[in-house]
Amino acid sequence: MKIYKIFGFISCFILSSCALHIEDEESAKGDDGDSTTQLSWSGETDKFTITSKEGIRLDDPQEAAGTAYLAFPSSSVRNTRWEFGVKLTFNPSANNYARFYLTSSTETLSNVLNGYYIQIGGAKDNVALYRQNEDKSILLASGRELMKGNNSPKLYIKVECDNNGYWTFWTRLESENEYTKEKQIKDTSIQNSEYCGIYCVYTKSRCDGFTFHHIQISNEVETTTDPDGSEEVPDNPETPDEPDNPEDTGIPSYPEEVRNLLVFNEVMYDNATDGAEYIELYNPSDNIVSIPPFKLLRYVADESGATQTTTTAVLEPSDGSQVINIPPHGYICFTKSASTLIKKHKVSGETMIETAKFPRINNAGGHLAIVTNEEQSRLIDKCSYSDQTHTDRKRKQGVSLEKKSPELASAFSKNWTSSKNATGGTPGIKNSQE
Repeated sequence: MKIYKIFGFISCFILSSCALHIEDEESAKGDDGDSTTQLSWSGETDKFTITSKEGIRLDDPQEAAGTAYLAFPSSSVRNTRWEFGVKLTFNPSANNYARFYLTSSTETLSNVLNGYYIQIGGAKDNVALYRQNEDKSILLASGRELMKGNNSPKLYIKVECDNNGYWTFWTRLESENEYTKEKQIKDTSIQNSEYCGIYCVYTKSRCDGFTFHHIQISNEVETTTDPDGSEEVPDNPETPDEPDNPEDTGIPSYPEEVRNLLVFNEVMYDNATDGAEYIELYNPSDNIVSIPPFKLLRYVADESGATQTTTTAVLEPSDGSQVINIPPHGYICFTKSASTLIKKHKVSGETMIETAKFPRINNAGGHLAIVTNEEQSRLIDKCSYSDQTHTDRKRKQGVSLEKKSPELASAFSKNWTSSKNATGGTPGIKNSQE
């Protein structure tokens, strides 16, 4: 990789009082010229370790979930190239992702600021360019999902901003020989910077799983875009990609404790011919629950008690929404056909979420669970269903199983019984048994 000249203001001297563990000056240069250790890092230095062998690695001594950041002085925005490598020991998720701040108005990257950043992972397994204005982030350009299914992604990222304010970024997996150009976009909203840096969001199990290396900044970026026509246009100019709809990144994360965040309240597993299967969940708390989509599992158990998952589906709204909101002591119903339930059960449908991925629930009975959509899923709630749970223990086609009391444990079989509603169920509304 071509090594670019580092700005003169970046010092190789690190204050001796700094809590970072850094090797001596000669070894810090590294055999391959990695200049990461020469940057004047500041911030949450007790949460990171720098070595010439690895680069800069998150190493939270508290081994707890949270955020961590480091920054170094940088005033460049236009006519600038940023390059860096990233290594993760996991597949990124909504709770485990990183940002490289290309520009920032403040050293404290965990606070409100104005700047541009590259996000690695998150709700999608891709690399994307964002602009942050105070506490609001706007998606400018999104790249390919190059980390999808990869539990230890290693990649390189290159970003340029030319003199006309056109941003271009490229990505390259360690296994790839060349960079892939992802997107190009014009944005001149922010023209000043004070710092660059890295920012990590992580769960307890990922408190040492982020590494940044070969961080380099250089100038003399070729200006190939000319929106004003004042310069010569290249023979084959590339048209910048504008995002169709800039997006707010306010996608919620799962809380630290998810058990009984939502609970099963009704299950229609043997629907009538003019009906549809569904599950209804209840929010037992006094606060609104706002979380990203989660998974529904259907599993069976053998005589020894061992379980085997037979179906896994992400309960994601068909409209693409990445936020699921449930009001305090409110209901939410998932189904493959909301219109069918509205017609069959004479309900408004305000609390229904239609999802094309809703799985077929076996009429023979079994077990259901809702879990977080994370690399290491966490159990939210589970329940069992069968004809034996119905009031008279006979097949009740078109009749749902309802909880007598939503607050009681879903695993308590005596808390379940047949719906008394004339339509056979109460999807998205108060149970007939309450």
